[in-house]
Amino acid sequence: MNCFIHTDKAAVGICKACNKGVCPECATDLGHGLACKGVHEEMVETYNTIIQGNAKAYENVGKNSLILPIFYLFMGLVFAGYGYFSKQGMTGLPFVLGIGFIVFAVISFIRNQATFGANKT
Repeated sequence: MNCFIHTDKAAVGICKACNKGVCPECATDLGHGLACKGVHEEMVETYNTIIQGNAKAYENVGKNSLILPIFYLFMGLVFAGYGYFSKQGMTGLPFVLGIGFIVFAVISFIRNQATFGANKT
């Protein structure tokens, strides 16, 4: 493969931003990827920052995948308990909302385990 700018020179790599071949004269090695010198350096740095942030977020998925199901379960128990023990009984709106929260907690837990279960830390 030849350099995109200097078509007579062999490319030493590919720019991480534009995916074009770059020769040693056109390339800047940023330590985590090559960039077109003076053109795509900032863009490649931005890409790397995004990738690093996503990697950190993905590392924490296993720890954080239970937060919302636990919250929904708690709210469901509060609403269902209030509805059941109040004068409204099992037909009152709070009880029905509580059951909805509990069902949503179970569905949320199952979906999180199916999606992120292999990444648990």
